Amino acid sequence: MFNSESGRKGGQKSKRGPAKKIEPGIQEKMELLYEKVLDDLLKNQDKLTKTERVKLFVTLSNYIFPKTKSVRDKFTLNQIKNKDKWDNESPDPRE
Repeated sequence: MFNSESGRKGGQKSKRGPAKKIEPGIQEKMELLYEKVLDDLLKNQDKLTKTERVKLFVTLSNYIFPKTKSVRDKFTLNQIKNKDKWDNESPDPRE
């Protein structure tokens, strides 16, 4: 039967040993790569064309600034409600 005492004894007999250190994972490597690329872009930004600078700015902005949800005003919301009402009405005026 398994209890805390038998578990303790089993843990002492375990052959797993201490955890092994592994080299950095993919995420850490990607972060290092991003840092190097951004550092290089900052140093050499004068060598970029205006178009390349704008593309870079837009791309980086997507990661830096939060996305905003579109906001609809009262007029638009009323139009949507009215459209739904019209859609539910019968197309035949005799009904």
